[in-house]
Amino acid sequence: MRQLSWYKLDNIGKFYSALSSKQVQNVFRFSATLKEKVDENCLQKAVDHTLLLFPSFHVHLRKGFFWYYLDESDRKYEVGEENLPICFRLYNNRRDFLFRVSYYKRRINFEVSHILSDGRGSIEFFKILIEYYLKEKYHLKKTVMSSSSYQEKEEDSFEKYYRKVHLRDLKPKNKTKIYRYHGRKMNQTRYLEVHMPVSKVLAKAHEYDCSLTTFLSSVLIFSFAPLMSENDLKKMVKIDIPVDLRPYFPSFSSKNYFGLASIEYCFSKRDDDLQKITEIVRSELQEKLTAKSLSVRVNQMVSFEKNPFCRVAPLGVKNLVLRIIDAVVSGKSTTTISNLGKIDFGDSFDSYIENVNVLTSTQGFQMTICSFQDKLSIGIASRYKYHDGIRNFCNYFSNCGIPVTINVSEVK
Repeated sequence: MRQLSWYKLDNIGKFYSALSSKQVQNVFRFSATLKEKVDENCLQKAVDHTLLLFPSFHVHLRKGFFWYYLDESDRKYEVGEENLPICFRLYNNRRDFLFRVSYYKRRINFEVSHILSDGRGSIEFFKILIEYYLKEKYHLKKTVMSSSSYQEKEEDSFEKYYRKVHLRDLKPKNKTKIYRYHGRKMNQTRYLEVHMPVSKVLAKAHEYDCSLTTFLSSVLIFSFAPLMSENDLKKMVKIDIPVDLRPYFPSFSSKNYFGLASIEYCFSKRDDDLQKITEIVRSELQEKLTAKSLSVRVNQMVSFEKNPFCRVAPLGVKNLVLRIIDAVVSGKSTTTISNLGKIDFGDSFDSYIENVNVLTSTQGFQMTICSFQDKLSIGIASRYKYHDGIRNFCNYFSNCGIPVTINVSEVK
């Protein structure tokens, strides 16, 4: 009998494993809506094939004395029809997998815990899963291949590129109070999918001489202004932008490997125009989206686990400290916008797919963006019962003559 493997968690995985007992866990959801009804048998075969290429996903979370770790499973993963809320918690006990594959009518869903991977790292699993499924169902001769080797997938890029942080590298923090959306929170998360033509939104962004991420972030800031009280206008709108570090520090890892760039905007008056906002946001991102800026912040994160006192502290103490850090950090931004970019399956597979969407769990309000062909999808997760900011955001594009379609999940 083959000896089962175990895997170390990366820096981010260690952080999220400490929060695994929380009711709301950090979960991504990738969905592909196909043009025909899903065949469960073909989907099961696709999962079996994909897990052979990604053995570090076929694991269970285990507690060690100092850190959590991942233990390879001896159980077969079985797909099923969707029967749980979107981004529902994945980890309840030591026999649970940290991902979920389900289907509903024409839609295939892949949900994965942030303990295992980040959004960009999970995309390859999702793409290969869909490609294997289509190959199996339609008897396609196209070869399905991973873009990286097993060793490359398993690399801990945080560890590879870590260097000690010096105090001179750290910039003083902006002490301006941060604007937080005010509203009645629900016990469950409401999910929305906002769909628009990529070409039309990009054309509008180019009118402001900026990228898609800069433009969407600026429109969101612009949408907050009518909601803010006079006291709120003195506060800073802070948007965290998760940044895939692989283009800056070469890596093919399927583990977590991302940093954060934060946009900080202070209104000079309520009617600041969109042109002014985009100019400031563009300047902020140009400054922060550099290898040097990103490495400082990432190395700060890794420094915690490198601390000699942290290394020898038992797991229970580490969990307590990390939960306190999470409680503090969660109040340090207005929202998060994550742009995963274009998801492309190739000409042999694209014709069988109607749309792709990405969502993520949240404690507050968060946007996750992706595109497929000429279809821009903005997945919005919100714990708020009413959200005029989202309405203002969507109305902006409608008023520009851009078609907007919104799908809303039911909250029971």
